[in-house]
Amino acid sequence: MTYPTDDLTPLFAAQPAATLGYRQGIVRAWNPTNAENTVEVDGTLVENLTILNTNNDALQLAPDDVVGILTTGAAASSWMILGRATTPGTPAAESLLSQVSSGIASAVINTQQSTTSGTYTDLATPGPSATVTIRATGKCLVILSSQMGYATAGSIGGCKASFVASGANTIATSGQRSINMVSSVGAPSTYRIDQFGATFYLDGLNPGATTFTMKYGAQNGATADFSDRVIVVFPL
Repeated sequence: MTYPTDDLTPLFAAQPAATLGYRQGIVRAWNPTNAENTVEVDGTLVENLTILNTNNDALQLAPDDVVGILTTGAAASSWMILGRATTPGTPAAESLLSQVSSGIASAVINTQQSTTSGTYTDLATPGPSATVTIRATGKCLVILSSQMGYATAGSIGGCKASFVASGANTIATSGQRSINMVSSVGAPSTYRIDQFGATFYLDGLNPGATTFTMKYGAQNGATADFSDRVIVVFPL
């Protein structure tokens, strides 16, 4: 008995050649939230090319970046952005590598210093401070840590630490972005000290160089002590 599938000849027949190609384009608009894009290719604006690699490089795409494009036909709907084209030894390459490898900034002050201020303020040695370049995503993580203690006879005491930002972004201190230590059951007989830390996620920031600086305060009239103060900022 002969079946239609017995004839394997069609499997060996010549198939249409894939029309793979490579082109370059210039990013004219880029939405870091959903990857919507406009790319100029040979003077023509093409909307929303597919992103082949949605990795860290794609997150940092920005207008005027030159990108490589894989073409699989005449229709732009089948084209895909491969990634940025960066010439070694240029400022653009140095900036890109710096963002990837050195984007995180941190600072530490170990000296123990105190304040009685009920509002956030500087200690005798201000800071620490960390300056980063906020990327087109407008997002970053701010990590605070400090050893905090108080000793105020006859009262309930406490400490608090927050941060401000200046430069491309202006951010004020906030109780919602702070680390705190408070005794609600009575004053210590001599002294109380603890280590505290927290991570804060920020978004909707302006791209550009921004400096984050820790600030400190006392609670309930205590003399608040701080040491081993650490700030780390990680642009996303």
